Amino acid sequence: MNWYYADGEQQVGPLSEAEFAELVQAGKIQPDTLVWHEGMDNWEPHGRIAAPPPATPAAAAPAPAQGGIICSECGAAFGPDDVIRYGDVWVCAACKPVFVQKLKEGAALGGAMNYAGFGVRFGAKFIDGAILWVVQMVVGFAFGMATSGIVRQRGAFSPQQILLVAIQYAFAAAYATWFIGKFGATPGKMACKLCVVTSDGGKVSYARALGRHFSEYLSSLILCIGYLMVAFDKEQRRALHDRICNTRVIRR
Repeated sequence: MNWYYADGEQQVGPLSEAEFAELVQAGKIQPDTLVWHEGMDNWEPHGRIAAPPPATPAAAAPAPAQGGIICSECGAAFGPDDVIRYGDVWVCAACKPVFVQKLKEGAALGGAMNYAGFGVRFGAKFIDGAILWVVQMVVGFAFGMATSGIVRQRGAFSPQQILLVAIQYAFAAAYATWFIGKFGATPGKMACKLCVVTSDGGKVSYARALGRHFSEYLSSLILCIGYLMVAFDKEQRRALHDRICNTRVIRR
């Protein structure tokens, strides 16, 4: 559940329950501070509503995904011993002072992952599609030249055509799997400054990246509704394949 509070004329949030509780304990949020969360009809003074549960100790936080954790401030990947957890946020040692200062000032935290919306994700997908189209056109032309002397049977797919389609699908799978497993983003997502992570901000494994690629076919087969789900998921902007593989697409 996300919380919001009023700081003068400005609305601050969203904040996780742990972040909100920390601000209450620090005195930033007073009993007369107007607050709101999903499910409330109107803004109410904090003193009139039940306080959120206390912040979860870092020791009780679930173990991060294997392979590296993304710092919410700088976007770099670190080992489990090189980051600290604050609510749903992971911060490296170098970014900790800046993060704490933002917390004291009530500024918007880079932390509560900045999920990418439909428009920028569509742009990244378009770039990747253009790259794959160019490469596959070159492969198709080269393959056609190499098999030009082979007699093809009319009215049916020839073995050569089936092999070409298989090569194209295999290349698309390798493209998505290697780039996301290695860098957390395909070239299209890199150009749009996006990154694919696990639900806790960890690095996506090659196996999960491969599964996510094939899950995208399901998102396409149902009239692309799986992709359109991003526009209607107001909290985490997940597509169907993100839900299947428990991934998130965030802005770096």
